[in-house]
Amino acid sequence: MLDELERLMSEVKGVCDDIAHDLRTPLTRLIAGLERAQRRGLREEDYAHTIDAALGEAKGLLMTFRALLRISEIEDSARRSHFAPVDLNRIGADAVEFFEPLAEERGIELTLLASDGPAMLAGDAQLLFDATCNLLDNAIKFSPDGARVLVALGRDEQHVSLRVSDTGPGIPEAEREAVFRRLYRSESSRHTVGNGLGLSMVAAVARLHDLQLQVRDAGPGCLIELTGRRLVV
Repeated sequence: MLDELERLMSEVKGVCDDIAHDLRTPLTRLIAGLERAQRRGLREEDYAHTIDAALGEAKGLLMTFRALLRISEIEDSARRSHFAPVDLNRIGADAVEFFEPLAEERGIELTLLASDGPAMLAGDAQLLFDATCNLLDNAIKFSPDGARVLVALGRDEQHVSLRVSDTGPGIPEAEREAVFRRLYRSESSRHTVGNGLGLSMVAAVARLHDLQLQVRDAGPGCLIELTGRRLVV
């Protein structure tokens, strides 16, 4: 309990710092654009362009806050009442199928390696699918064209696992805990499209399902693994 309280207090401080850092920029752009439009005698089409830009910034901010609320909802243990037997092989297959067009467009080799039998655990299928999609989205987003991304499922007598690995730049060891903090973005990814909440959502799903979440070096690239207790059905 003390460890969990320490984690939450640390995360609150980190979130506050990251909100101040990352949300300040779109708010500044939004206000500056509206102030320029107010000062200048713009033509009708210029006003329309300014309004469109302001709407884009506002919608982006709204999406960020919706994602924050979704993570809070996931962390509500009441979601466990919807748990049912889930085969991680099906989750992995659905996520790979969903991202195949994007991977093909980038020339990225996306491969699924299923386990030798059902990899069952008790969980929320939709949340596990969303978490896997976030892992795949990051793997593809941060990998160069022509890279390789692998989704591998495993099982033994007691555990099941889902691993997503890529041949991209990887995550520096010093940042492997921070990347799961809400809104955290490393300097190398700060100019990449996103809000820094994808891996936070993965961490929330892992905690809800009592899954162990690990980040390792894939040599080259990054490997993120979710491991949980196997459900025998």
